[in-house]
Amino acid sequence: MDRYAFPGEDADVYRHIVESALDYAIFTMDLNGTVATWNTGAKNLFGYSSYEMIGQNSELIFSFDDQLAGVPLKERRLALAEGRAEDNRWHVRKDGSIFWASGLMMSLRNDAGGVYGLIKVVRDQTRMLRQDETLRSSQERLQLILQSATDYAIFTFDRDGLIISWNTGACRIFGYEERDILDRDARILFLPEDRKEGALEREMRTAFECGRAENEGFHLRKDGTTFWGSGLTMPLRAHHDRAGYLKVLRDDTERHFADEHQQVMMREISHRVKNSLMLVAGMLAMQARLAQQPEVGRALSDAEARVGTIAQVHDQLWRQPHIETVDLADFLSSLCQRLQQSAAQYKVSVDVEPCTVDADRAIQIALLVNELVTNAFKHAYPEVPGTVTVRAQNTGEGILLEIADGGKGLPPQFSSFENDGKSLGMRVVRGLVQQLKAELQIEDQRPGARFLIRLPRSP
Repeated sequence: MDRYAFPGEDADVYRHIVESALDYAIFTMDLNGTVATWNTGAKNLFGYSSYEMIGQNSELIFSFDDQLAGVPLKERRLALAEGRAEDNRWHVRKDGSIFWASGLMMSLRNDAGGVYGLIKVVRDQTRMLRQDETLRSSQERLQLILQSATDYAIFTFDRDGLIISWNTGACRIFGYEERDILDRDARILFLPEDRKEGALEREMRTAFECGRAENEGFHLRKDGTTFWGSGLTMPLRAHHDRAGYLKVLRDDTERHFADEHQQVMMREISHRVKNSLMLVAGMLAMQARLAQQPEVGRALSDAEARVGTIAQVHDQLWRQPHIETVDLADFLSSLCQRLQQSAAQYKVSVDVEPCTVDADRAIQIALLVNELVTNAFKHAYPEVPGTVTVRAQNTGEGILLEIADGGKGLPPQFSSFENDGKSLGMRVVRGLVQQLKAELQIEDQRPGARFLIRLPRSP
């Protein structure tokens, strides 16, 4: 018997006894679970040679789920506490196959009564398990439950995609009777273009790697008609030769088209809001031109710019596939282009990384950029036109937004504190920063000023 610095007496006798037990895996380990001896029966049962296992942790023969649950450690602790620990569970061979085993672990004691290690005896009981009447009856009860779920297609398929089981709900939704679909390729349930793109393979891969794969899309019935299915694919932890995947799916066609109709309506509403806001902006611009007092005209022009910025968000929303979110890179580039067109003597440089934000936050961010850029136009370059830079980059926790200029810098009396200063622009900036739950940092560089806003990715 191979040895790993393990004490013992009458070594030859014990070696003959252990090596003769070819139907039993008998191995010993230290208190941490490191294998010390490994008999021929263990090699036959698990597939590992003594050279491969001695010095390795015995957790290797447990399933991944049992390893995560800490089963090997619990078993050792029980054996050390009570002198023995029985278990019946699935174990894993070297080739990845699994078998149902009955095991007994006992503590090893020296002549003085001290525990110096553990011994485990394991036997393959897979055949007995499969013949067990209790297991068969539980499978029948499970089958009855699945067949009663007529609103859901519940079926299983093996690793090659061949259908193993098919419930009544699957018959109703797909139109295939059980006798017609068993052992057929599950890919026939997908549209031809989805088959070509490997939709089923993608589901299996995601389910295997992540434990589940949610999927929505059109599926194909036996009669050639299609329906929108919402489904979930999960890997089977079953322990039989054809283990594979379980899929639960329901016909959500009605909801899908209702959602599409709602999307169309939302785009129409957003388009109308944009047109209404542009009308308001036009009226403000006209009032600004007719104002007799310069400060009134400037206030109306500022209000026109703010309304125009909100209108631009709605304009971009109804033009894109998803109305709930906005690509910050495209949106800020478009916004800054409009700001530069309104003040042709200035230049706006934009460097924004792709980042998706929800529509409400996009409006607030747009107003924030609008205020800081237009303020730079007015105050950073009162005499000579210059450049304003807008940057945004993804950080680990959110988005870093920067608006900077190379102008005259901040005035001596400038204050960014909430209760100081009378500038409406800065009050708007502070209010928007607070709504966004962001942090504002202002740097007077002379030349120039820089505004840094750290935005959380979600409110």
